[in-house]
Amino acid sequence: MKPTLRWALLVLACLPAAPALAADDEADESPLWDFVRGRYTLIGRQPDSQATYTGTAKIERVGQQLRLTRTVGGKRSTILGTVRRADPGEAWVLHFKWGQKAPMEMVCLVGPDLDNYARLTCHWGRAGNPHAQPGMEAYFAQEPWEPVKP
Repeated sequence: MKPTLRWALLVLACLPAAPALAADDEADESPLWDFVRGRYTLIGRQPDSQATYTGTAKIERVGQQLRLTRTVGGKRSTILGTVRRADPGEAWVLHFKWGQKAPMEMVCLVGPDLDNYARLTCHWGRAGNPHAQPGMEAYFAQEPWEPVKP
């Protein structure tokens, strides 16, 4: 067989495989679904303000959603979210939405802390981000912090 014909057959044989590989990449589930589950201490700042707050949170997986339960100032709230790409081909982020009358959203970038637990840094506010400064929250895993024994 001539080299040109061999190359042509090789190229044709590879063409159907390329879309299948791309589909497999899209079907892969982000490891964040399991990595972010747990208890957290959080520090936050209100949108368009210097007012800060602290609280606790818990993230659980419920089917194809994440449930974030936050307690700030004695008030408990629960919001649902998902794991998605920030933009096509970009980093995986957590995306939470809540509120009917005034839709709100929060997007969180996830990385590891020094003990390899999840550390979340989030921007939040009204949907569409009409703020001069969005609200911010940072989540610190409670799991590694067992009480110090005397």
